[in-house]
Amino acid sequence: MAIPIAFDRIATSYDAQRAHPPEVSAQVGAAIATLTGPGALTLELGVGTGRIALPARAAGCRVVGVDIAREMLQQARRLRDTQAGPLFALLQGDIARLPLRSDTFDAVLAVHVLHLLPDWRGALAEVARVLRPGGVFLQGRDWRDPHSCTELLRGKLREAVMALLPGARPPGAGAALAQAIARLGGTIEPEHVAAEWTSYTSPARVLEGMAARADAETWALDDALLQAAVARVRAWAADTWADLDAEQPVQQRFILTPIRGQWGAAE
Repeated sequence: MAIPIAFDRIATSYDAQRAHPPEVSAQVGAAIATLTGPGALTLELGVGTGRIALPARAAGCRVVGVDIAREMLQQARRLRDTQAGPLFALLQGDIARLPLRSDTFDAVLAVHVLHLLPDWRGALAEVARVLRPGGVFLQGRDWRDPHSCTELLRGKLREAVMALLPGARPPGAGAALAQAIARLGGTIEPEHVAAEWTSYTSPARVLEGMAARADAETWALDDALLQAAVARVRAWAADTWADLDAEQPVQQRFILTPIRGQWGAAE
């Protein structure tokens, strides 16, 4: 049983979890522009609040963003309207059935989205359809040190949810994603570290974020399940760290994986 995520519900708290420091955003945008080419017409799937699309636009990309969540798009429009730059169009739609013409885009960008989709294969087929020959598909992801307090606590939250709701699992494509990309004619290139930085937080702050739904791991949980799971994680944290308020470093990276090839050449 997959746990769905209602993104309209967390639109206002999304940036509290996912936002990058300004200097990191600039580096991410520059890296995207370098990999896509100057002035590339770039489609972002699941554009959300525009946290990736806006820096890409600032670096010179012409951007079209699509998202199914109306509230997320409203946040992105508000930010877009405060900034000048090249094209930045926003559309509401299902990324597994894009309302866009074939062979249109120089690049397609997906950040933390494909693994959430029940029909991720349909979304990949749409990527191949809308990309121009020779276009690049960029997958982006945030990485945190798995030994940091942030990731240790998030791992314990997953364990607590699985224990409280047997049979539940997050939606995800898993290893089948790479196989599907190959069938569509794509070749996965080496990862590119767009930015690397260190942030600081405390176990207490991470727990507060979980309880307030600022953490992505909580977005699919109903209130009762969230409360019970966080209580279990809080008890584990109290046994693990002597001072839950002590600041700890968290090494972070933003990683881009380019995928190139003859899109649509294979079934």
